[in-house]
Amino acid sequence: MSPALTALQPDLVFNGGRFAPGVVHLDARGRIVSVDAAPLPGSMTMRLRNMALLPGFINAHSHVFQRLLRGVAERPTGRSEDFWSWRSAMYSLVDKMTPELLEDIATATYLEMRQAGYTRVKEFHYLHHGKGGQRYADCHELSRRLIAAAQRAGIALELMRVVYLEAPEPSQKRFRDKDIDDAIALTDELRATAGIPVGIAPHSVRAVSPEGFARCADWARLRGAELHAHVAEQPKEVAWCLERHGKTPVALLADAGAFGPRTHAVHLTHLNDYDVTLIGKSGAVAVICPSTEANLADGIPRLPELLDAGAALAIGSDSQAHVDPFLELRSLEYHERLRSGRRCHFDPAALLSATTVRQAPGDVADFLMIDLDAPALAGVPITALASALAFGADARVVVGHWHALNGGAVILRPELLRSAGRALWA
Repeated sequence: MSPALTALQPDLVFNGGRFAPGVVHLDARGRIVSVDAAPLPGSMTMRLRNMALLPGFINAHSHVFQRLLRGVAERPTGRSEDFWSWRSAMYSLVDKMTPELLEDIATATYLEMRQAGYTRVKEFHYLHHGKGGQRYADCHELSRRLIAAAQRAGIALELMRVVYLEAPEPSQKRFRDKDIDDAIALTDELRATAGIPVGIAPHSVRAVSPEGFARCADWARLRGAELHAHVAEQPKEVAWCLERHGKTPVALLADAGAFGPRTHAVHLTHLNDYDVTLIGKSGAVAVICPSTEANLADGIPRLPELLDAGAALAIGSDSQAHVDPFLELRSLEYHERLRSGRRCHFDPAALLSATTVRQAPGDVADFLMIDLDAPALAGVPITALASALAFGADARVVVGHWHALNGGAVILRPELLRSAGRALWA
């Protein structure tokens, strides 16, 4: 008869906000029973020597297809380069995208995320239709391609279906729904058939009206779903919103009832004091994507003030300029140091707790296996391990992923991304 429990015994376990010696006991379904000081009698012990167990990271904001823009929009052209010139390069990629190409890019990039330490990803998905806005026979063709890619890569996917109604540029026709009723009906349909969590994502104040935001907020509230939106990423966006609506994007969304604990407000780069207060009081999640925000020259968000006001924290890889959660955490701290001229702004253990998967009794085990002999960690004392991971490590410290369904070492297959890039840019 097989033992009732499996005991995972690494050198250290991240539990209760700190690293300490411990044993994770799992039941036959791979769910956590307890974390104890020693293996329980009758359990099957798996000794993980020179390793620590850390819950997997959550990538809370991803545009997966943009991974193929690496290097493409990085060359000086003699003109002013900013977010808006980068967006032109991104739209060029949108115009070339096919369902097959999207699935290949997504499979390779989701594999890369998993190898880097992300075990869950929230995909902010706005590429819905064919060229010129023509709908596929299955309106959710591209969503289903992403779902298939995530299944192949072994990463847990949550799909945030984007609502995009104002689309004056030709490339944006691939994003556009007919109206808010159409967008909500399609989101409901996808939620009923996808087999994964589906939320709603009014793209931004430029793409959705205040009334549209209110409808999306009602939809999310009634279904207990998440609402995601780009908020105050660019000064031009804030200025446009002030001119059009007489208020900042944050104030507009607050008046529309769009903020709450399940709201993920992405970027929040350009806020005034009142914006910070509104977000904090609502308990919304501030999704910061520092590698992309640096790559696009967006700016540095007021993260300490947001957290002090009551906002929660998440990180995302966004445009996939880099796929490395350790880089995102390090950048949160280092960007703030550069802005303030002071060191040590964030508790590294708190950053790890905020950005990784919840792991408590009853949850399916979802742990990264961290190599304590990796050069970035060799010789680091237990008391400094959280700091070394958050501020001094990179994805190379991850040597495996323990999960009930697809545990063990992750194998990256870069040939998919190479072949996709050759086909696209030839």
